[in-house]
Amino acid sequence: MFGKLNFKQNRSLANSGLPQMNRPVEGWSVPLTLVRVIQSIVEGDVVTTEQKINFQGVWQPLRDEALQFKPENERSWSWYWIHAVSGTLDLNTGDKIIFQGKRYKVMAKKDYSLYAYVEYQVILDYQE
Repeated sequence: MFGKLNFKQNRSLANSGLPQMNRPVEGWSVPLTLVRVIQSIVEGDVVTTEQKINFQGVWQPLRDEALQFKPENERSWSWYWIHAVSGTLDLNTGDKIIFQGKRYKVMAKKDYSLYAYVEYQVILDYQE
């Protein structure tokens, strides 16, 4: 009925037929700088260190359509998307970052590395 598909063993992603989103992301990208806030316990005390991260990316508010799926009490909070080319930004859910003097928490990570980009959802973190 269907012919046998004949895939080469060492195909590169560029030739895989999957859309490579690094070009559109790079086209919209601007140089961005984040500071990752790393907390660790040293001899019973919390020690905070900061790691500066320079990368090309897109920082934009989360769309209203995406906000409607957030818990009702969180919809009015400041949610943002970060888009970056795969391999240029490596954050994890729960990480704290500082962008333009404000602290955010990474709430979600979507790794589309097969399509050459990664997406994060961040929310303005609680400030005392």
